[in-house]
Amino acid sequence: MSKKFLSVVLFVAVLSANYAQAQFTFGARAGFNLTTVSVKNDGKKIENFDPKYKPGFQLGVVGEYSISDNFAIQPGILFATQGYRISVSETFPLIGKMEVKSAVNFNYLQIPVNAQYKMDLGSNALFLQAGPYFGFGLGGKTTLETTIGGETDKEKGDIKFGSKEDQLKPLDFGVGMGVSLQIDAIQIGFGYNLGLVNLYNNDSMSMNNRGFALTAIYFFGK
Repeated sequence: MSKKFLSVVLFVAVLSANYAQAQFTFGARAGFNLTTVSVKNDGKKIENFDPKYKPGFQLGVVGEYSISDNFAIQPGILFATQGYRISVSETFPLIGKMEVKSAVNFNYLQIPVNAQYKMDLGSNALFLQAGPYFGFGLGGKTTLETTIGGETDKEKGDIKFGSKEDQLKPLDFGVGMGVSLQIDAIQIGFGYNLGLVNLYNNDSMSMNNRGFALTAIYFFGK
């Protein structure tokens, strides 16, 4: 094998490595979640059942592959907390006022895959994002606080996805959309996830995840 041929091979290898490095970047992502659920019975909202938003967080890693100057694909692997809160107050003739507060916390491993369209803003950039996400239920916690006549009783429980007791499907799927601002190596984003899978193992009842997220990504090497 000639030295000239070896030189050409090494030159092509170096160019390919530099090209791949320029096309793909890696980053760490963290964020604040605000989530709830949509619950229906036979396609209709349940009376006196109004789930509220619950704060949570997300933490993980993302990659970004640039297809062109304006388009990129950004997959990720995240640990995300979701769920909802319920607060009900009712007054009865014999026992007086009764208050029930409950918080349901879901833990998910999420895999979002977003397509990005880039708009240059001088030294910064604005990204429009949309794509599917896949969720795998890892478990969760429930808390129940009941107050009757000034006395409060508290209970806690565990959620196990796929169990007969909880009747919750472990797999979730939906679509996400959002907008991000890139400033140097940091990308700050705001998005919304719409769950499309009925989490209940029930034909008449349905429960779907919903949620907003405020996130920050730090890209290494940008």
